[in-house]
Amino acid sequence: MRKRHILGFFDSLVRTPAFLFLCAMFLCGAVAGGLTGLHAGEGDNAVRLTAMLSALPAQAAKSVLCAVLWVALPLLCALLRPAALFLSALTAARGFVLALTVAVGIGQAGSFGLSLCATGVPAVLSVPALLAACAMVWQSGEATGRYSLRGCRAPYVLCLTLAAASAMVRVGFAVLWNL
Repeated sequence: MRKRHILGFFDSLVRTPAFLFLCAMFLCGAVAGGLTGLHAGEGDNAVRLTAMLSALPAQAAKSVLCAVLWVALPLLCALLRPAALFLSALTAARGFVLALTVAVGIGQAGSFGLSLCATGVPAVLSVPALLAACAMVWQSGEATGRYSLRGCRAPYVLCLTLAAASAMVRVGFAVLWNL
């Protein structure tokens, strides 16, 4: 019996070396962000950044714009040379910011649940969308010699939709947490 996959395009995408490398870069950024967040003290810039990011879900439009921007940035990275370097830096930066936000939230008293719900749960949607978008852009550059989304526009739009949905989940958790 032949194994069927619902999203066949993404099945072939996750088997590429570019995707695996981007996952490794994301994890490196996450480790660095987690360690930085755990050692952040009062008055530190990491705490200010986390406070600014935790206020973001209260503003739904800005939250959705920020989430979609993370997934749209690979197209901008494709214009820069070397594009692979900027794509991997983007994934590492996303891992850093995500882990920093969670680690600082865990370090503050009484905000473990809020940090987990407002940052961790939406990341289940937004991180794979970012990794898939970066891998699509990277693969298109290797295949055609120039970076375009020819043949993978629909999956890229799906990634943008997942990012917007993750922001709406984050906004929903923020509304529920304030009630």
